[in-house]
Amino acid sequence: MTLSRLDFILGLVLFPAWLAAALLVRRQAGRPTAGRARRTARIALVLLSLALIATVARLVGFIQLASLDWVFVEDRRAISTLALLLPGALATLVLTLPRVVSAARRRPADRDAVPSDAERAQAASPRIVLPPQITAIGALGGFFEKFLPPHRSTVLNLVLGLGLLVLAGALLTVRARGRVRRFSQGVAPVRRSAGRAWAVRLGTTVVALGAAFGLVTFGINDSRLPGTFSMMQGGADYGGGPAGGHSHMAGGPHLHGGTGSTAAVSVDSLKGPREGKPDRVFNLTAQEKQVKLASGRTFTAWTYNGQIPGPELRVKQGELVEIKLTNRLPGKTPVTIHWHGLDIPNGEDGVAGATQDAVQPGQSYTYRFRVEESGTRWYHSHQQASEQVKRGLFGPLVIEPAKQAPSVNKAKDMTVVAHDWETPGGSYPAFGNSDVLERRTAKPGEKVRLRLVNSSNLTKTFALTGVPFKVTALDGTDVNKPGEIKDQQLAVGGAQRMDVEFTMPGSPVRLTDAAAKGAGIIYSSDGKGDIEPKLDGPEFDPTTYGEPTGTPFDADSRSERSFKLTFDDWLGFYNGKFGLRQTINGKVFPDAPMLMVKKGDLVRTKFVNRGEEDHPIHLHGHHLLVLSKDGKKTTGSPVWLDTINVRPGDQWEVAFKADNPGIWMDHCHNFVHTGLGMVMHLVYEGVTTPYAVGGTAHNRPE
Repeated sequence: MTLSRLDFILGLVLFPAWLAAALLVRRQAGRPTAGRARRTARIALVLLSLALIATVARLVGFIQLASLDWVFVEDRRAISTLALLLPGALATLVLTLPRVVSAARRRPADRDAVPSDAERAQAASPRIVLPPQITAIGALGGFFEKFLPPHRSTVLNLVLGLGLLVLAGALLTVRARGRVRRFSQGVAPVRRSAGRAWAVRLGTTVVALGAAFGLVTFGINDSRLPGTFSMMQGGADYGGGPAGGHSHMAGGPHLHGGTGSTAAVSVDSLKGPREGKPDRVFNLTAQEKQVKLASGRTFTAWTYNGQIPGPELRVKQGELVEIKLTNRLPGKTPVTIHWHGLDIPNGEDGVAGATQDAVQPGQSYTYRFRVEESGTRWYHSHQQASEQVKRGLFGPLVIEPAKQAPSVNKAKDMTVVAHDWETPGGSYPAFGNSDVLERRTAKPGEKVRLRLVNSSNLTKTFALTGVPFKVTALDGTDVNKPGEIKDQQLAVGGAQRMDVEFTMPGSPVRLTDAAAKGAGIIYSSDGKGDIEPKLDGPEFDPTTYGEPTGTPFDADSRSERSFKLTFDDWLGFYNGKFGLRQTINGKVFPDAPMLMVKKGDLVRTKFVNRGEEDHPIHLHGHHLLVLSKDGKKTTGSPVWLDTINVRPGDQWEVAFKADNPGIWMDHCHNFVHTGLGMVMHLVYEGVTTPYAVGGTAHNRPE
């Protein structure tokens, strides 16, 4: 369990813990006999102790998070822990706890004796009852912490929180003093008649429900996205460097730079070669089809060419590729194809509403680009991807080097696409369409390459058991001089790829997805045999693996742009629905920051995850060089990625060259998070788009 998640759980627990303790401390003064007063004090002592222990645990977690980086505790956590919770807890420790301990230890001579007025007044003293009450109210800050937008109005939230705490303290003080006065005078507490009590409860309930209804209605309406809007609209510019100061005109014809304006360039002019005979031609048809997994489970999927995953596209580096997409899905379901991890011209990127209009049923669209790189990639729809990719609109893409090394037999160069298939009977992890234990043959001494592709939202952990192996590529980029490892767990974030190679031994070898221990792939010389997966090894660390080699820039290079992006979440409304909004610097799409750059800039970016879930952040059209992770520079082979899996508590620093002009989507590749707002854009100065999102445009680029 991460520190962040533990802190969140403690924040939920502390309010009821302190509330129960405060109620028992207050009730002690009103007990009818000395024996019952002592019993109440003993129970209150236990509850106070538990509440104080939980408070200390949260404070320790707070200190540990702050020691990693203050960013993990600033604003919400600092306010709820230091400002609202800690003062009351300290007052309870000093003022309340000693007196409750004394009351719990005191043995009355007569357990049935009625406490004197002086004893009751002393037990009801504000010095005793107020500290736990104030702490309980302060603990509400942790209980409702997720309802406060991160990074927003920190001072305002602090003032409001302290103001409410002071107001509540003043009201409780007046009430406590009145109670002490009545006890001192031997006056029994005034009790309302049953009818009046119910009237007060009913009135309070009506007011509370009315206020809640008003807040919900306002939240729903205020959160709705505009009917139709441009990708250029809404988000605040994030210039980020010494040449910053960029601004933009929402939906306007051009962007203004800090040093003057640039003539507009439309994404439609940033296309692949229109002329020339293509070296490879593919036809992909999006269609609905009843499909079957290896286990026999059947369900209705959305497919490319009627198969799941879609057909593997194999091309060679340097080839001109042409792919025709035809949409034959039922109803009014438009689609696109995005070429994940390919640094192609922006106009071929396949993002609905940014680089094209989504392809409507009955229509076709042709992508043309020259492949300048090699390695394992994949393709998928970027229109309502949270639904369309889940239902099957994706497939592998393998680019062979122009000059292929003969070390791997092509027959043993296998692409393994890990996906969680949603069927009427539940969700089933599978390799391709195989959700059972699959057997393949390989002769001893044969080299085998497995290209692992994670097409799911969540991080996958793979184990290759029974043989030493090498990790030869990350996100399709070769690792420099990889060394042999064994029994290490391979964590592959959503959309990431990892290539592994091994030499087949005389005994079986097994590939396993930790989420599906009964399934997997077993290699053996005769297609028989068995081996148990080893799922408890250390996790592979790409930042220390392989050997260093030269890169066009490094951690010491001067950057023209510098960004810091903090990922977090908070409970609220997004586009009319209530959920855990996924934020970037406290904002959601379309208000999330735009990363403004000029062609030629060296851009440095820091990713920080303050939330409780993994965020595989994917920048379209560029590859990122990892400079450091959690403050430690990379020491092995250069790590080039197109998707950075930023896990809870992680801090990644990366850099890239702004050498591919366009408007590029930059988002979490957990498409559930994308649909909840974790989307931003990298925008080159002077580039515009004629396309729009939502409404009559029918483009939904999540």
